[in-house]
Amino acid sequence: MPQLDRIIIFTQIFWLFVIFSTLYAILTHFFLPLILKSFKSRRLILESNSKETNDLINKIKKKHVSLQDLLLESFLQVENHLIKNLVDSKFENFNTWVQAIDEKIAKACIDQELYCNTHLLESIILFPRTPLI
Repeated sequence: MPQLDRIIIFTQIFWLFVIFSTLYAILTHFFLPLILKSFKSRRLILESNSKETNDLINKIKKKHVSLQDLLLESFLQVENHLIKNLVDSKFENFNTWVQAIDEKIAKACIDQELYCNTHLLESIILFPRTPLI
């Protein structure tokens, strides 16, 4: 069998060794530094992007807190203004005002009970009965 001839096997092993060692030298000398450079640049890009996102998140949190404080201040001012105006100007008519509101609420509750809620009725899905064949 020519595949197992000892003379041919030595040359095949020699060329195998030469080709693989040449391929190994080319890969480690030319391509491995490019691959390592690419990995390093990607790592640096990821680090810089994560740092930027953390900075943006911190800025957004600070703005959110300041906005909440501003809104709370504004709500307190509006509340104080409304209380001051309602108590000062409507205090003499307060009892009649409360009684009128109570009457309107009672009328709305009675109408709700008597005539039902149309939104509730519209939200009920009705399917037609299928005829028995």
